[in-house]
Parts: sequence; C-alpha cells; structure tokens
Amino acid sequence: MDIRRLQAFANVYALRSFSRAGEELMLSQPTISAHIAALEEELGTQLFDRLGRTILPTQAGDVLYRYCTTIFTQIDYAKADILALSQRVAGELSIGGSTIPAHYIIPRLVATFLSQYPEVRIDLKGGDTADIAAMVADGAVHVGIIGAPATQPELVSRPYLEDALVLVAPVRLRDVALTGPDWRERLQALPWVMRESGSGTQQTLGTALAKIDIEIRTLHTILQVHSSLAVLECVEAGLGIAAVSQLAAAASLERGALVQLEAPGLDMRRNFYVVYHARRYLFPALRFFLTSCGID
Repeated sequence: MDIRRLQAFANVYALRSFSRAGEELMLSQPTISAHIAALEEELGTQLFDRLGRTILPTQAGDVLYRYCTTIFTQIDYAKADILALSQRVAGELSIGGSTIPAHYIIPRLVATFLSQYPEVRIDLKGGDTADIAAMVADGAVHVGIIGAPATQPELVSRPYLEDALVLVAPVRLRDVALTGPDWRERLQALPWVMRESGSGTQQTLGTALAKIDIEIRTLHTILQVHSSLAVLECVEAGLGIAAVSQLAAAASLERGALVQLEAPGLDMRRNFYVVYHARRYLFPALRFFLTSCGID
C-alpha cells in the first residue's frame, strides 16, 4: 500500500471530511478522493459511506484505521531511532577478518573500541582474504581487516599493521640451511604445507617467490589447508615446512615446538589492510571504528 494513500485515508477518517483532510495535507480534494478510491480498489471494499455531506467509515475503514495508527507510530519510532543512531555511536557493526586478523588482531582492537563505545554490538565474521573482501563488496560486513589489498575497485584498502611471514619447520629440520648458491633449489625441494589460494598468506608468499624467480606452483606442496592454526599443527606433526605470519608462529616458536628457518634472500614482509566500501554511508559506529584503526 502506498503510504501517501494511507495518510490521506487516516486524515479523512479522523476529520470526517475530504476537504479538511486535503487542507491538512496540503492536497486538493480531488487528489484525496483519488487516493481513497485507489485504496478501495486495491482492497476490494468500501472504506467510507458518503451520506450527503456526512462521511462515515465502514467496518473495513475502522479496521484499516487501527492498523494505520500502528503503522504511523512505527514509522515515527523508526525515524526517532535512526536520528538517535546518527547522533550517537551505537547499533550493530559487522567486521570481517581473514585468519590472522580474526585471531590475533581484531579481538584486542574490538576490546579497546568497545571500552570507548559500549553501545555498539559487534558481529565478527571470518574467512580468507578473498572471502572477506567479497563480503565487504556485497555489504555482508561493514568493514574488513585482511592480509592483502582488495581487488574490487569499489573498495578502499588502507594499510593498518605491518607483518612478516616466517618459514617454520619441524624440529627435525632445524639444520636446514637456505643460504649459498643453490638455496633456491633446496627451498623448492623441501616438503611444503600451503595455505589456500585465496589467502593473503599465499599471495604474500607468491609475491616474495616471484621476486627471486620462483613460481609458487613449482614448490613441493604436499598438503593445502585453510587456517594458520592447521598449518602450524601440520608442521609440528612433521609434514613439512610452511610460511606463516610471525604473529601466528610466535607461541609455537617460543615453546620450541617448531623452528624458524632463516632465508635471507626471501623477503616476505607485508601489511594488513582495513577495507571498506567507498560508496557506503559511514554511520557513526563504522566511522569511529575506522578512526580507531588510524583511518581519518
């Protein structure tokens, strides 16, 4: 139903007059009559009895008016809530995080943010870098933190935090040396545990390898997994070596469950990026979250 027709109907009902309803809404009487006629046609029933100059609602008119008052009240509430939301930092904020940010970065970031803005409700969703970028582009999440810049042209990618991948290996491979003239061949011959192709980790590794003229597909990959935790477990089980974020590897290296292989010729530094939609409205909760990430 057209809200303008309902407003015309409610005014005629309350004022018992087509002309006075027109004056109230600053519409002509023929326009009011047309709105009522259209409603009656849509509903297939008569809403008013026209008794000379007297207007009386029918039983159907009484029913519709009760619903109209509820509808208009809910619209007023919605306007009030939206106005309040625009004037304070509140409401739901949906954040997407690729594997490393979701586990090691976003929880502390959210804790700090909520200590300042406790009326915000956070919904955290995970996935790989490609998944989260797609969610931001589709509007499934408001903002994401991922391990590589988003490829979608409508998304803004801002560097947030520096990181680096490190090579981790089972303890039995602690003596592997990746130096000397043939270190590239030895690197390719080692058994590899690899993250999935949509991950920022694999993108960073592929870029680093390309700089030293190695294609990632030429590595001796024996297993592909979909989380950094799974990578670490596989390496600890002795399946092979892997490139993982230093944030994820720190605890395992500290307790001696894994060893780090030094590869001076392999530069695997990277950034994590905050991504958001360039054309979406930055409501207060989103705007202040971006500010907390250092983005103005």
